[in-house]
Amino acid sequence: MKENGLKQYAKWIQAVFAAVLLLFAALTLHDMQTAEGAGFYLAIKAGNQDRRVYDLLVDVIGMLCLLALLLLPCLLQKRLRPASFLRFASASLAFLPVMSMGALVHLADGSDRIELRQAILEGRLGEAFQEGIGGLLPILAAGVPVLILAFGMEKAGGGQSRVKGRAAWLRCLGISAVLLLALALLFPVLTDACAYLIVYLLLITAFSLWERLSEMYPRLDAWGWILFGGFWLRGIERMLEVMSVYHL
Repeated sequence: MKENGLKQYAKWIQAVFAAVLLLFAALTLHDMQTAEGAGFYLAIKAGNQDRRVYDLLVDVIGMLCLLALLLLPCLLQKRLRPASFLRFASASLAFLPVMSMGALVHLADGSDRIELRQAILEGRLGEAFQEGIGGLLPILAAGVPVLILAFGMEKAGGGQSRVKGRAAWLRCLGISAVLLLALALLFPVLTDACAYLIVYLLLITAFSLWERLSEMYPRLDAWGWILFGGFWLRGIERMLEVMSVYHL
């Protein structure tokens, strides 16, 4: 009875920490988009001089998109619990690249044209590859080895059968990452968005692995929370840094 009470208490604490993360994300999003003029741009396009409604619209759409990204892995893997959501949200806000709201708005309305790299058009394929891979190499160099290590740990712990059971969606994630990498190499205007999505796919894969490792080794739960507590703090720190830059 006492153990059930402690678990329920822990769930409430986890929910509060997740809510704090989302609150900081909303404040960061608002500062970014108002500083970059995303809502103001939409107001001008609509012929309306009052930007407040459009600022609110951008804030709401941005937070709904973020919530969808954070909830999707939990829903697909049937892990919609405060602990799982908090772990994924903490890692996501700690490692996902910062996306320019203004760039997203211009990309969505067609202001930024999607064109092949100039080096490709001029036949300088080697230079085009170097330009495209330059911004993505740090992501791949850090993320891929960590995933390989996590897969090896799970296999050593007897989780191979479960990995085989989910081979289809792992292949799907891998193919999606390769396609995004190709788009980033071909079209420079899509590089930032593709890098964001590649990191997101790596995080989804890592999410599946660390949740299964947590189930396999419950005695390491305390160490896991120390690790994800660090991610939580890093996410807060990153958002404070962004707000310090964008705050009007």
